[in-house]
Amino acid sequence: EKGAVPNHSFRGRTRMVVGRRGMETQIMPDFAYRTEATIDAAPKMLFDIVSDLSLHVELAGSGELKTGTQSPAGDVETGTRFLAEESVKLADGSGMDVTADSVVVTCGTPTTFSWIVNPVLPDRLRRVQWWFHFTPEGDRTRVDHEVEVDFGDLQDEMLKGLRDNFEQVRAPVVRAGMDRTLHNLRRMAAR
Repeated sequence: EKGAVPNHSFRGRTRMVVGRRGMETQIMPDFAYRTEATIDAAPKMLFDIVSDLSLHVELAGSGELKTGTQSPAGDVETGTRFLAEESVKLADGSGMDVTADSVVVTCGTPTTFSWIVNPVLPDRLRRVQWWFHFTPEGDRTRVDHEVEVDFGDLQDEMLKGLRDNFEQVRAPVVRAGMDRTLHNLRRMAAR
């Protein structure tokens, strides 16, 4: 039910892809992962859980998300912001507290929900993006949960070390948390 997609081995590399205007250069992420599960629920029900930002502390399988505040209050749509307090963990059990400002970039009921995270760190990361995709399969739904991390051009030595050792120090925590997130989504949908 889960599988890795190309990850940190692409750091700094680009690839040519066919885009809307012919061949385009695409930056490969430093880390990417996708996991999936089939859940006994309709896509709209699952979308409603995932797009309800007040449920993200309970939904997040990593246990890292401590608090979250939506801005503006009300319906979630593209452009909605979410300020989160997190306790980011490393594979050795150590970690650090981080504040992250996220913005919803895709709110496509009931098929796709995505947001970009901007953690407050010594350097700004180029992009950290999360997705949920919902595909009906009879009376069930296949949920694909994805993340891509692109560190960009870092100056801070600590973040360079994290980037260079991400597969050993952070990737296992991210993968396990994403797998647990789908378990949590299944549990929340069964209520």
